[in-house]
Amino acid sequence: MEHSPAVSKSQAYTIVELRELVRAGGLRVPQFQRSFRWEAKDVRDLLDSILRGYPIGSLLLWQREAPPGRLMIGALCVDAPERPDALWLVDGQQRVTSLVNVVDPDGAQDPRFALGYSLRDHEIVGAHRLNDHLVIPLADLFDFSRALRWLADNPFAADHAEHVQDIAGRLNRFSIPATVMMQADEGTLREVFDRINSRGKRLNAAEIFNAIHGGPDPTLTTAGISASVDALTRFGQLGEQTIVQALLVRRHTDISRDIHGEFSESRRRVSSFPAENEADAYQATERALVAAVRYLQDYCAIPHLSFLPFRFQLLVLTRFFALFPDPYERNLVLLARWFWRTSANADVLGVSGSQTDLRAMAGLVVPGEESASVQRLLAAATRPGRPQVPDLSVFRATRASSKIILAALWNRHPIDPETGEALTQETLADQLETETTPSALVTDLVAPSHLPTDAATAATKVISLLDRRDLLGLLRPDVDLASLLLDTDMLDCLQRNDVDGFLALRTAALRQYLTDFLDVHTAWDHDDTPPLEELMSPTAPEETGS
Repeated sequence: MEHSPAVSKSQAYTIVELRELVRAGGLRVPQFQRSFRWEAKDVRDLLDSILRGYPIGSLLLWQREAPPGRLMIGALCVDAPERPDALWLVDGQQRVTSLVNVVDPDGAQDPRFALGYSLRDHEIVGAHRLNDHLVIPLADLFDFSRALRWLADNPFAADHAEHVQDIAGRLNRFSIPATVMMQADEGTLREVFDRINSRGKRLNAAEIFNAIHGGPDPTLTTAGISASVDALTRFGQLGEQTIVQALLVRRHTDISRDIHGEFSESRRRVSSFPAENEADAYQATERALVAAVRYLQDYCAIPHLSFLPFRFQLLVLTRFFALFPDPYERNLVLLARWFWRTSANADVLGVSGSQTDLRAMAGLVVPGEESASVQRLLAAATRPGRPQVPDLSVFRATRASSKIILAALWNRHPIDPETGEALTQETLADQLETETTPSALVTDLVAPSHLPTDAATAATKVISLLDRRDLLGLLRPDVDLASLLLDTDMLDCLQRNDVDGFLALRTAALRQYLTDFLDVHTAWDHDDTPPLEELMSPTAPEETGS
């Protein structure tokens, strides 16, 4: 085994020294580290351990250059200058973030770090006890001048002055052992990070993948990819677990594999992209995701992540566009049929959106076989006869069948009655920016409490930014009712509170519209022949993309 050229030295830092390093921009958190996850109880337990003399572990630091930038470490915002000798936290982020915020007056404004010491009970207490005149804020205990000022402002604590000095001295003298690694490359640090990852709270798959394979560039993380895809498409923020699955399924269809050796020589040999490194994989995954999302928006009538019936559909498309970045137009048409057939035929196909579904469908997309891959996908999603319309008696925004209904309603270009203009994809994205379901865009034309027990609940739904009262107040015969799948007869029923009459009309209209919509988008009775260009030149090579 080739030995790392890394050199290390032992060091120790007091809590105040760590805070000064952070304030000076000399202590950094690598992009491959996770965000701060501790809660107030975790922070309190850490300080309690220090006072009790319990060991809290050591730190692992990496000395190297650092660019200028604005840092967020817990609640502290630091405009850091360029440093040739910055210390990067490889292990100890949660502990260091907690300590430097607790002792900093600015950081201690955050409820997670607002701790005090009870002179009555001789223990660390949370923010809810800080109004007690015998509780001194920890930020004051770490600064003797502030501690003396607090004693002057709290005469009831005068008898405890000696105890205050004792506790302040113990906290200020406490130092944390650290190993500082120098001349180590990033690969070595990732290996070390992986080996010590069992400490503290368990990381999720996205955090581990970033730790082992992400680079120093903030865009080369799962969070960076998610933010970039959303910024480019307004499709919504993909979860980091979804990004990891996209990274994995793009390279190989077995997404249950161990991610630690993803770029090892043995794994490269079975990858669809054997020559790429970690940075290449992150960048190419982002490109493939953007292509897949734009395809869903342009060809499949899916404007936003929250309208997507099954997550595996996006991931299969990501693999397809990674392998075939410039596919035949005919295959784009056929892929849309596959998308809608898997959506509409889910019950018949036994599709539930599971990892098994993803592995099975992704396995049909083979490098160098663009049209054959599309044909295999179609064969796996096709069943004889017309697809069934979703059950209109059940509507929940998290259900795939309800998302089919909403996608169909969006395809009618619903208007905003206040402006008379059709809602735009940008408006939709703004409305759903912090949402995980499309519920914020769904309005009930009839209050659920007024519906009969066997009502077609879905028939009461429209896509709108307005609540029911405001929407009904703006609906008039001269409004584009058809864009909302309404007509004047339905409007008349609503205005007369004729719930049964409205339900009968809208249920029939919705069922017929969904039938027509699915007929068009599944093209179940159409020929699925591959591109004519390929039929004329079946041996033409197909290039593998990125």
